[in-house]
Amino acid sequence: MKVRDLIAGLDEKQKRSVSKCLDKCRLADPDEEVSVEISRDVMDFVKVLANPIRLSILKMLMNRWMCVCLIAKALDQDQTLISHHLRSLKRMGLLEERREGKLRFYRTNLESLREGLDGLIKELGVQGIETSD
Repeated sequence: MKVRDLIAGLDEKQKRSVSKCLDKCRLADPDEEVSVEISRDVMDFVKVLANPIRLSILKMLMNRWMCVCLIAKALDQDQTLISHHLRSLKRMGLLEERREGKLRFYRTNLESLREGLDGLIKELGVQGIETSD
């Protein structure tokens, strides 16, 4: 959809106000396409990171292996809840897992995290930020 089409859907007062802004500030090209579609992969990635516990887990496991009991203790949360969040992060490929006997250890999968961040940057059309492509 073009900016011009969006403006056409406004009431007259809004059109005048937006037109003044466009003329005065050159905020948008009326023939510019406006994209609102977001890929499913990027949406899933953002949803996973939007949870403060999952984001804290990723940060905590950056460059270190930790077991569920230590993660739960550090975040002052129940191990069952932490296990649930670890499953979500693993499903997205954001964690690596290592088993030693009955214990499981986790750390952030930096490559997968970088891919997700690169995908978000591309999806948003951010200019001037280097991605790993």
